[in-house]
Amino acid sequence: MLGGGQQATQAHVLLASLPSLLTGTTSKAAAAAYAPQVHAHIGPIAAHIRTWVTSLWDGPALPPDVLARARGEVAALITLDGRDPRSLHVDLIRKGSRAVHDAASITAVLWPPLRSYHVAVVVEGAHQLEHLDQLLSGARQSPLHAPRPITVGAKKLTAYAAAITGPAVMVDLPVTAADPATAVVRARRQISEALDQYAAGQRLVDLSVGRRAVTAADTRLEQHDLTSTSISIARPLTTHWPVSLRPALRSAHLAARLDAPMASSALAWSAIDSLGVESTQLELVAKACALHSIRQQLIGLYQTITGSALNHLRSAQMRLANDTRALAKLERAARRTQGHNQPAARAAHTQLSERARQARQQLGPQEQAVRSLEQTVTSHAAVLRRVLLGGGDDDQPLQLSSRLLDVNGWLDVLLPSRSQTVRDVLDAQATIDALGQQAGGYAQDALTLWRARLADPKLLADWLQDQQDVLHALLEWLYATRNSAIHRGQFTAPADAMTAHAARGIVDMLLEFLGNWHKIQYTQDVAESDALDVIRELADRTDTLTHHLNQAPSCHPLNLDSVTGPGADCWHRP
Repeated sequence: MLGGGQQATQAHVLLASLPSLLTGTTSKAAAAAYAPQVHAHIGPIAAHIRTWVTSLWDGPALPPDVLARARGEVAALITLDGRDPRSLHVDLIRKGSRAVHDAASITAVLWPPLRSYHVAVVVEGAHQLEHLDQLLSGARQSPLHAPRPITVGAKKLTAYAAAITGPAVMVDLPVTAADPATAVVRARRQISEALDQYAAGQRLVDLSVGRRAVTAADTRLEQHDLTSTSISIARPLTTHWPVSLRPALRSAHLAARLDAPMASSALAWSAIDSLGVESTQLELVAKACALHSIRQQLIGLYQTITGSALNHLRSAQMRLANDTRALAKLERAARRTQGHNQPAARAAHTQLSERARQARQQLGPQEQAVRSLEQTVTSHAAVLRRVLLGGGDDDQPLQLSSRLLDVNGWLDVLLPSRSQTVRDVLDAQATIDALGQQAGGYAQDALTLWRARLADPKLLADWLQDQQDVLHALLEWLYATRNSAIHRGQFTAPADAMTAHAARGIVDMLLEFLGNWHKIQYTQDVAESDALDVIRELADRTDTLTHHLNQAPSCHPLNLDSVTGPGADCWHRP
């Protein structure tokens, strides 16, 4: 539907033929001969995907499943290009706040032209790094407090380094990137890898890259600090120590803290390995995770719709507050110029008074619209709190967190209504339709897509199989990545940052349902199941669910609440 079918078909035929061509007797040289053939497809397909924005923005509406896949390809390509997610988020918000949008300008935000940056950091542990320019082309270094530093951002980095008690040196590096934050990520990785040489040469010295960086492009300097997410109340996965999960918990924590993608992937694999999973049992893990992803995706859909609708309201409230402040500023300026006899002051007063009059005229309907929107969203939130959140918190009428969500009740809201559907569910269905329409965009499209899947059991079975295939392929790739890192010492690979992110995601999913399984057993005073036995049981449950979906006329028997819980039947509601 978006063109490029011939190129994609050729690539698919080649990839599908490789398993039969690469056997246990194939030499490394023969296998390597296929790499250029595969590589030849990457550039043209990536270039073609970049053109999709025009078709998606200006073209006719696409079926929801096609749109979802197109979005996935675009997102994957942006991630593979290494675009910093926070910078992209900010750039898209800035673009969304402007009046004029077109496919070309959106494409330019997703894939901006590359620029040259100098990125400077502080390396702690030494006053000087000998021969750095030979190991890292273009690198420069300056001592702290040097009278004439040659590195950029010396003043900012010197102030940062004031709290460092040991030796340190400023290092900068030229980098080409789409934005300053992406440049920092690339420079930090290159400098960190260069420190491998010095760590080997001075084995008892601890060398590290500081958390602050400065980027310079032309004459513009920007300061960047490594950020980490935080939360007011941290909750443990379980309130006891499941024996079979302790090694996985440790490996997963370390994997999340590592900067090096391949090392992070290797530790993520170690977490999977510690659960007793052999490399020949990856299909079991893929099936168990695919089953759990139904629950995750549907809870995520609730968060997307409610979050988007609330953000729509907050955005309207913010625009009203900004316009109210702007009017107050105009009125103050008009009062200051009132009563002056100078011609310029009188002209300014007339102009300011007219602008204030026009602003007041626009502000009245805007305020009415915002108040109406507040009432509408609050009434919708009251329905969701009553039907899905056990009443919620009366002191916070717009608190719609999924933490107390009745997941089977939410599933009923998404399923097609029947003659026996109760009034509460019908009310919640109408509310979600209204919130989805208000939110628009991705939230509305995702709601449409999931409603279609849940209305046709075979579509849901196809989606479940697709999730399983994706997860299985990712696990195979992760295993190959782990082997390259551990056995060959190869710590750079294609898509390694993306692989590490996905690997941690799989481990998070495993720990989520295994932790919940053990938590339930602990509260029931039941002996703890072996992690691999749980994974096997969930894989069997996936096969059973697929069989039911391929035979059933509807998805109403689906039990989402305990789909990956112990001793549960995911097809028959209690």
